[in-house]
Amino acid sequence: MEPVVQALADAFGALSAGVARGAAWIGVALLAVAAAASVAMAVDLLVTPARRFRAADAAARPSDGIVLIGQLMASGAMVGGVVLAFRDTAPLWLPAVSISAGAGLMALMVAYRRVCEATRAGLARYVWLALAAGALVAVVLAFRQRSDSSIPYLVLLGTALALVRAWFALGRPEVRFDPSKVPYVTESRTESPLAVEGLGMVYELPDGGRVEALADVSFTLEPGRLLTLLGPSGCGKTTLLNIIAGFLAPTSGEVRLGDEPIRGPGQDRGMVFQRGALFEWLTVNDNVGFGARMNGRSRPASREAVQDLLRIVGLQEFGEKAVYELSGGMQQRVALARCLANDPRIILMDEPLGALDALTREKMQALVLELWNETGKTIVLVTHSVEEALYLGDQLFVMAPRPGRIERVYDLPFAREALAADPRELKTSAEFIRTREEILSLIWEMEEQIMGTGAV
Repeated sequence: MEPVVQALADAFGALSAGVARGAAWIGVALLAVAAAASVAMAVDLLVTPARRFRAADAAARPSDGIVLIGQLMASGAMVGGVVLAFRDTAPLWLPAVSISAGAGLMALMVAYRRVCEATRAGLARYVWLALAAGALVAVVLAFRQRSDSSIPYLVLLGTALALVRAWFALGRPEVRFDPSKVPYVTESRTESPLAVEGLGMVYELPDGGRVEALADVSFTLEPGRLLTLLGPSGCGKTTLLNIIAGFLAPTSGEVRLGDEPIRGPGQDRGMVFQRGALFEWLTVNDNVGFGARMNGRSRPASREAVQDLLRIVGLQEFGEKAVYELSGGMQQRVALARCLANDPRIILMDEPLGALDALTREKMQALVLELWNETGKTIVLVTHSVEEALYLGDQLFVMAPRPGRIERVYDLPFAREALAADPRELKTSAEFIRTREEILSLIWEMEEQIMGTGAV
């Protein structure tokens, strides 16, 4: 029996020694990671101020820094507690306190992150004080364990790192929104005409065939006009829009915005798609500010600018909602706000209201007219609805297919009148109905010709 007991004791001793060595290596690894993090933070502290104090980046939310710092401190406390649990020199209560404090701090950060932005702003100072108190406790505990290998250095370094980052995130001067540096969208005006000259587009098919989508399309769209493109399927409306957006290169002709030829996608043109093309896993605020962040502004020009855009589209209460929580009409409003956030010179819309129900569609039509009136931007909108094209179009092109070309041009008064008139009365007026029937007859004749051509 005695040899068995001795063997078990030896095995337990070897296991204990292995665990101790493993804990020591864990401590060394954590110390190395903390040292690398401190170097990265030092570089960040040297590089960030020039970027941080620019007005375009001044609205980074302090709560973002608080959550990050709190999560780092909580993780460090829990990992440190696990390491301390394998140390013979540490009292039993120390790892329990460390792990419990880390778990509690992590829970606090999760709860803090989930409250609304206004509540976070009000609680920021108190949460910061809680983090500072936790850091002070960590320093005291590290000092008590100063003879225990790498543990005090790890805790002290991590604490110093968190305190420095917290000071930088929250102690910097508050920078107010400055309209001179980040202009409000409502003050923007398009100054450049859109010129299309001799535009042609031919698609080469895999079987060797060809489809002439556009042929000799030429027009000049003056600044501030709202152009609607209408016509039967296959007349090249979307192709023309994609060429203006820079998504397609024409086989002949040229498109210019002002004096600049369009060679590809650019910030000067904003696109609103039929389905919105939003990031469903992001909040409304983050979707609206996405393009601005990609242009070097870490938060859309400012949080106030995003809120101003959301007020324009009637979504000021939904900034923290995820996109998938919104209805189709609300998602299209987010897409409009995101487009406006980049302050483009021209807005392109590819059937943006086509997937909406009738009532929501009418509300969104009114919103498009309101945005056009308030921003003064040039808008090009593709639609299959004759009534919508008449109601929204300050200018209307009826396009004919095979090949796609501009068949008829209308300069219309209805879009301006709709800003002050009741939409139902306007759409039932004699002039509106007469123009609608004229265009319907024109498009019907085109459809008949297409069907007749296809039957031959």
